[in-house]
Amino acid sequence: MSSSTQFLAVFFFMLLCIPGPLLAQSSTKPPSKSPCGSVSGRVTIKDKPAAGVTVGLRQTTGVFPLEKSYRAVTDHEGVYHITNVPAGSYEIMTAAPAYVTAEVNGPRSKSVIVGEDENVEDINFSLVRGGVITGKVIDADGRPLVQQQVYLYRVDSGQQPARQVGSTGNVQTDDRGIYRFFGLAAGRYKVACGRSEESDGNYFYQFSRVTYKQVFYPDTTDQAKAAIVEVREGSEATNIDITLGAPVQTFNVSGRVVEGEKGLPVPNIRFAFQRRTGERFEIVESTAVSNGRGDFTAEGLLPGKYGIILFGNADREIRAEALSFEVVDQDVTGLTVRLVKGSSISGVVVLESEDKRVFAKLVELQLRGYVTAAAGTPTVGQSTSSSIAPDGSFRLPGLSPGQVNIWLTAGLDASAPKGFTILRIEHNGIAAPRGIEIKEGDQLTGVRVVVGYGTASIRGTVKIENGTLPEGARLIARLLKPGTPPTPIAASQVDARGQFLMEGIPAGVYEVQITTFVPNTRSQQSAKREVNVQDGVVNEVTVTLDLTTPPKP
Repeated sequence: MSSSTQFLAVFFFMLLCIPGPLLAQSSTKPPSKSPCGSVSGRVTIKDKPAAGVTVGLRQTTGVFPLEKSYRAVTDHEGVYHITNVPAGSYEIMTAAPAYVTAEVNGPRSKSVIVGEDENVEDINFSLVRGGVITGKVIDADGRPLVQQQVYLYRVDSGQQPARQVGSTGNVQTDDRGIYRFFGLAAGRYKVACGRSEESDGNYFYQFSRVTYKQVFYPDTTDQAKAAIVEVREGSEATNIDITLGAPVQTFNVSGRVVEGEKGLPVPNIRFAFQRRTGERFEIVESTAVSNGRGDFTAEGLLPGKYGIILFGNADREIRAEALSFEVVDQDVTGLTVRLVKGSSISGVVVLESEDKRVFAKLVELQLRGYVTAAAGTPTVGQSTSSSIAPDGSFRLPGLSPGQVNIWLTAGLDASAPKGFTILRIEHNGIAAPRGIEIKEGDQLTGVRVVVGYGTASIRGTVKIENGTLPEGARLIARLLKPGTPPTPIAASQVDARGQFLMEGIPAGVYEVQITTFVPNTRSQQSAKREVNVQDGVVNEVTVTLDLTTPPKP
């Protein structure tokens, strides 16, 4: 799982831990003129026009795709034309799940930048029919297993372990125990069913009525000994059957929720269990709610080491004391979840601009603080939010010890609202570039969050010299402030035409950095260029990426 995907999973869960009223807040957007931009191109299958294929376009700013999506259907010549597209960064892809791009290892989607009233043309897709892997999953007695998750792993040419294909590569068995992967790119795969205990750095939810130990086709728990299934264009690999053993035994956990100082029972406290295996976290399906006597019971926990994390309870000042327990081979009883007053961070949000209208927009937003859990703890972290008062003051309550990172949000969107950028964070006049360290019982004051506002845009073009990019490579553009910690002010994918767009940038001198990301490798190549951004205008910049420059490991 990529780091961005992992962050998304973590962030989404943390949203569940924030009280509902805060989530309902959002800033209002002023009316804007009707967009006149467009994106067009042609879709072919085996070099022949593909009629009736839906092509979708969605914005890529922010963590969640909350913005409106746009679409069109190809005509008899395979041509599509998406109209009324506002300026911005987009991801575009075809809705043809049984087909894959004709480019080996090519991405299913493309990035495209649309300027104000710009007509972007020739965003073309060349498709071929994907392959199929299908088989049956049964238990040790030969009975079909229903609604079991089956996982697909892509085998690289090197000696690295097979990589799990993303969520679109996971399917469930039907009522006959049969699964079917389709729309697979040509390549070499391994197939497995059941739950892995291997630590792969993933963060996921464990939702399953019955859990089995992972078995690879044809009959091994060792990924290295699994058979390789060859997939070619339009091929179908059948009878890739897997037999699972006995279900993994699960256990119950029970205890009481009490107030920290007096030890009195606390009712109606909701919390979840987090299981840690190596560097992997799981939010398990079982949750708990304390009753009128403070008692709770949770069922269906697998063996392993656990911690707890509170959901969005009404009292935002409290937090649960660090608690870890281990499920081995029997039910766990007598746990005590102790609630204590959390630490807090308070201060003021300072806007560099003196424009009162801009400040009025700022106080409609929220500050969100995320506490990174200490190494070795069984929880992934904690999130809390604060509104911004009319005088700019804020308070982030209920924090656990750790490093707190702060950012601006609008509603459920985790990205900074357009135009606003946190320039620096200070505590008692000292810059805190890597977050604020908070200890048990701290009630930190004197924190200044300095925010900039800008209306500038950077429209860039990447020029490739001395070679071509490897298949499947993507380019990312980042905007950095020279002389400050290497935290991007903004970022954008470079689209299929070599263009990128960053909006809402405050005026100033910046460094634009272009970095390559190549599948199955950690090596990167980069280029950078200084740009003097003028407010209120589109600043044009060209960055040259010389592929003879040695890559960075």
